[in-house]
Amino acid sequence: MIIFIKAGGQLRAMIKPDIDHYTRKVETDGEKTIGEILKGISLDPSFVALIHVDGKMKDLSYKPSNGQTITLQPPVSGG
Repeated sequence: MIIFIKAGGQLRAMIKPDIDHYTRKVETDGEKTIGEILKGISLDPSFVALIHVDGKMKDLSYKPSNGQTITLQPPVSGG
């Protein structure tokens, strides 16, 4: 199964985009959760504040479908 992970900010560098400036293509087992997939690409899930799939928020236990785009948002920071 193939999914696409998108991220901006500091997460963008951590996902190591390969499709465009913000997107990484990931081949994975259909039984894995988002949390497991992130660990599989060497991204600690604690760096992710929100996960969006098809315009809806999901948690780390969500199991994506083939072809889905998963958008990650980092925690808000500032001064």
